[in-house]
Amino acid sequence: MAKDLMIVRTEDLLYNPTNRVPIALCLDASGSMSGAPMQELNEGVRLFFEALQADPIAKASAEVAIVSFADEAETVLDFQGLERVAQPPVMTSTGGSTSLGEGVNLALDLLETRKREYQKAGVDYFQPWLVLMTDGQPTSSAHAQAGPRVCEMEGQGKLVVFPIGIGSAADMSTLAMFSKKRDPLRLQGLNFRQFFEWLSKSVVRVSQSRPGEKLNLDLEGIKGWATLD
Repeated sequence: MAKDLMIVRTEDLLYNPTNRVPIALCLDASGSMSGAPMQELNEGVRLFFEALQADPIAKASAEVAIVSFADEAETVLDFQGLERVAQPPVMTSTGGSTSLGEGVNLALDLLETRKREYQKAGVDYFQPWLVLMTDGQPTSSAHAQAGPRVCEMEGQGKLVVFPIGIGSAADMSTLAMFSKKRDPLRLQGLNFRQFFEWLSKSVVRVSQSRPGEKLNLDLEGIKGWATLD
């Protein structure tokens, strides 16, 4: 991690000790996402950030990291205060492969690093969220190790997981490996905006609660953007 970013992340916790809601977006950037899918995904992510920044509590609490995966996994945006992110980075399709497992492992590593920073600074935090979105199937075997890692954290109450398939070619059986509590959902068409609108409202609700408090997600709202296979 660059020294300047480490200083920024430490200062964020020093000057803003609000309870944090860390969200890792792990997003498919393979070649099949090029064109309209990637454009709609970028627009959805932009609106997600806008919605969080428009709510004073969520703006102080939420931290979002973005990991993309194609031929390899890449950190597009690491965790930091939302006030430091004027606009989320624009993602592009970067290769033909789908390194899904590598992307998930990288996202979990970023979450674990940020959790240690919270603990060191004495800042409380809510269960981290992992949003996994893909339109195909993995082209490496790393998901066979990443899936159990995610499920173990989920089972220990250390992670909330949202596995989302994009389009008819998304491998829902693979996505099902990443949660034992939540079935994977298939996005209706390119309804990324509706999904991220729902996600932002859910994050706002969490940020207004207390760490450890059980919250029920808006299941009715899911019907506007997803189908359950």
